[in-house]
Amino acid sequence: MFASNEHRSLRGVAATAAALALLVAACGGSSTPSAGAATPAPPAATPVSGESAAPAATPVAGYSGPPVTIEYAIWGDPAEINSQKAVVEGFTAANPNIKVDVTVSDWDAYWDRIGTGIAGGAAPDVFAMDGPLGPDYQSRDVLLDLTPFIKDEGYDLGQLDDNAVKDFTTKDGVVFGLPRDLNVVALYYNKDMFDKAGIPYPDDTWTWDKLVEVGKQLTIDTNGDGKIDQWGLYTETTDMENAWSEFVWQAGGDILTEDGTKSALDKPESAAGLQFLQDLIWKDKVMVDPVLVAGGLGDAFELGMAAMEINGSWLVPTHEAAGINFGIAPLPAGAAGKATSVNPTAAVVYAGTKAPEASWMLAKYLASPEAQEKIMALKASVPVNKEILATTYPASFDGAQVFADSLAFAHLKPAFKGYNEFNTILQAELDENVYNAPNKTAADAIASVNDQLNGILAANQP
Repeated sequence: MFASNEHRSLRGVAATAAALALLVAACGGSSTPSAGAATPAPPAATPVSGESAAPAATPVAGYSGPPVTIEYAIWGDPAEINSQKAVVEGFTAANPNIKVDVTVSDWDAYWDRIGTGIAGGAAPDVFAMDGPLGPDYQSRDVLLDLTPFIKDEGYDLGQLDDNAVKDFTTKDGVVFGLPRDLNVVALYYNKDMFDKAGIPYPDDTWTWDKLVEVGKQLTIDTNGDGKIDQWGLYTETTDMENAWSEFVWQAGGDILTEDGTKSALDKPESAAGLQFLQDLIWKDKVMVDPVLVAGGLGDAFELGMAAMEINGSWLVPTHEAAGINFGIAPLPAGAAGKATSVNPTAAVVYAGTKAPEASWMLAKYLASPEAQEKIMALKASVPVNKEILATTYPASFDGAQVFADSLAFAHLKPAFKGYNEFNTILQAELDENVYNAPNKTAADAIASVNDQLNGILAANQP
């Protein structure tokens, strides 16, 4: 699948941090292609905008250079290499002078490999970039500036999801990645468990109160031994994307201030969102104890041990393969209304590639309707191309419409330089004292680390 659920977990933090450390060692690099490479025309003085440019044709052909082989690296399930190769078949068929070697690695191994490749001057020509990590990589001059290509071709960024484009564009208009797909969080529910309990399925009228009410009804000790056999709800607590950031936004809070220079988690509304998740575990007792999950239990919803799950669009094929009779609903609304998380993935081009034109063309192809149809068929992520989002995607499987509609109230998962350090400190505090055990209130936990978080943000301002 394109977006493994491992990429939303702290299991990947150590590897990513190691990769970024290697990038620091490689800071002497430049965004200029290596000697002998065809350098695109310099950018025009006007800023990039998709608003006025004419839509580009499906970008599958047009390469005029010599035969070349480029590598396209992504994270995901290595067993699905054939499906990943199938995505680029249309590109190579139309451009026979370009051979694309597709490589797939688990999340941890992927970032180790990217970091090692960059440090050694031999990174993949094109590789997948997670939104929150993009600014760190871009700031180290290891990603090719795609702005000259966009300007030279009049490529229409307006054909792609606005949030996704924003995530890979700097404040001064440099585009360092073309969005490839989106990950959106929603509410999965087990239809059989709801049917057995005689409870109507979740819908867009649900609120936090309804989630707790139904969660209690579906939390059951089936054999009377004093241990819960079926929980009402499951979600991962080890990353902001899967639940707690959505609760913060639904409560009217935020993770960063509007200008991105300080933490906003110390605001009462933000703390209320974090506290709601703690209460689901320790007060309302409708959610699986995170310690059980960390101890190897795994995805309780997938194992048939939880009636609902808050998680990302990347789990659709996994749940289908597990044979679960499930449905998908929007996340319940909080005091401030509906909110969910959207996290784009982009195709970025290594600054040291010897084939910048071919690499740009592949990145462009991956955002085209032709490739987006293939990405859509994998069901592991939401297409980024607006045409596909508005036409074929919503009816592509039961629940796709929910993901598409949720983009209207989605917030971008924060992406900023220093994200890994910020997230590691914050998540360690939440894990230890808020979610794995109720040692502190959410407000007290944030108070204990907020100065550190602000220090990281201050140190990483341009």
